Amino acid sequence: MYSKKLLSIAITMCMAVISFAQLDTIHKMDGEMIPADVKEITETSIKFSYPNESLTNTLGKSSVYKIVFRSGREQVFASELNVAEVNGALDWEKVQISNIESEVTGLFKLANVGSKAVGVTVYASLAKLQERAYDKTKIATAMLGGNLAYIIQQNTEEAVQGNRYTSTKLPSVTVSANAYTSRKISKKMVKKGDYTVVGAYVLRTNEFTVNKFRFDEEVIKFDDNSLEEENGFVYLKKEFKTIKKVERYKIISSKDGQIMLSGVFQTRAGRKTYYNIVLKLMA
Repeated sequence: MYSKKLLSIAITMCMAVISFAQLDTIHKMDGEMIPADVKEITETSIKFSYPNESLTNTLGKSSVYKIVFRSGREQVFASELNVAEVNGALDWEKVQISNIESEVTGLFKLANVGSKAVGVTVYASLAKLQERAYDKTKIATAMLGGNLAYIIQQNTEEAVQGNRYTSTKLPSVTVSANAYTSRKISKKMVKKGDYTVVGAYVLRTNEFTVNKFRFDEEVIKFDDNSLEEENGFVYLKKEFKTIKKVERYKIISSKDGQIMLSGVFQTRAGRKTYYNIVLKLMA
């Protein structure tokens, strides 16, 4: 009887392995693997069905690293779509700007970001102002841990030369976007222990560049009491002595004993200051 049960289990496992081998495997940017029957690959999306289902599902290409087909062939998408790994403020130039809604399908929305660039004189170039506004949008996205900014709205106002009856109007470009990421940091990726601050960066409301931020020396403990998970993202519950009114920070990178935190302070008027804090595991 006992041997029959073992034989039955072995047969079931073999059938599962054979069944799995008859499927394609979609490898997402966040590490998730989806056994599937891939139906179609378009310029912006991947259409597939789950095992034993006929319903067709769609994933944005931006969220997929590669597909391993049942034949053994692999197709990699990350380099093709220029989706880069972004680990905070210093990686802001890697952030991708998109105006195509389908490109964010399957990505994880972080927050609304944006910028307004105003010319110093009426002769300021609108193209330069747009570049400036886009750069700040990319910086904010990077500091949130995102690698793609989807432009929701852009408003361009040309200069108006004033006279004795009207006031001068300076040219400006206002950009509103949603920041997205293709990955999430899980709790199991975060090493528990004591950390110390080894660097900090800030993007202030009226600034267009990242600046280093002087931080008071402090030991930060990572344990089950200080970490919490919400919507698949991991946060450190902590109010640093140097930064007031920010009570928790999202973990946007964790590898080789180093962690990058993302924090945002928002005023009642909606003005935002972005922070990145670099922590290192103490020996």
